Amino acid sequence: MSENEDVSIDLLLLDVLRGYSKIEYKGHTYYLKHFSVFGQLNLSEFESEAFKSALKKGIKSKNDLLNEAKKRGYWSDQDESDIKNLKWLISKSEEALVKISDYNVRKSMKENIQKDIDKLNEIQGKRESITSHCAENLALRKRNSRTVLQNIFKDEKMTQKIDEDDLFEFSHIISAKIDLFSNIENLLKMAYSPSFFDLYSLMYRDPLKIFNKDIYNITQWQKSLLFFASVIFNKLKNLDMPDDVKEDPLKIYKFKPSEKQEESDSVVHGVEDLRQKMAKNGGKLTAKDF
Repeated sequence: MSENEDVSIDLLLLDVLRGYSKIEYKGHTYYLKHFSVFGQLNLSEFESEAFKSALKKGIKSKNDLLNEAKKRGYWSDQDESDIKNLKWLISKSEEALVKISDYNVRKSMKENIQKDIDKLNEIQGKRESITSHCAENLALRKRNSRTVLQNIFKDEKMTQKIDEDDLFEFSHIISAKIDLFSNIENLLKMAYSPSFFDLYSLMYRDPLKIFNKDIYNITQWQKSLLFFASVIFNKLKNLDMPDDVKEDPLKIYKFKPSEKQEESDSVVHGVEDLRQKMAKNGGKLTAKDF
């Protein structure tokens, strides 16, 4: 990790700990209050109501649009199966990769994983092009809009909300900020940062005391921070893993038991067998192949 990345993670961690972020736009500072777990549960109810309203207005559901696409020959059950199979294959490949030390084998596996990711993105992109205007997505967009409107303020005391029309101008900046906090890799880096993880290690028996909050006022990213710190802490405490894995929170998170080399080799060969079957079947896998 570069020095700039270290600073970036520290700043993200600062925002998560204090529960808000500063948003700079056209010389003015706005304040984004981080979303609470309880607040997000309330918005789930709002999203459900927005979905039902969209259906009443004649907007089709995701399943209806996919079924129509199947009738037109633009989508198929095999496409759905390919998405599930590729997700499984990528997950197992990444698990196996953590256990491999040989450079050439790692390089080959990384290349194969990237090919699978590219193929998965291609199929998912096709699916999203079909469902982009479904009732579920409309409801989700309304939820996201309300979430931000309820939590963006003009002042640091967070008493002055802004108008929806004003929000539209810099909503893309807010979305980019939210994406940073929603990124699992960033959350893992924050959780494993010495600034936070050292304290968590001392208070792991009652971690909520770190924030002095409960489910009604803890933010969703504070909750995620505690969750990922817990996973990392328990794996470091209970599993024997290589030093290079211990240095990387993402590797720790993906690390599984079964550390014997012959077991690792077996996983690699098993994954490669599936890849060969995919190649023979034009990139397709069936349940029988697994």
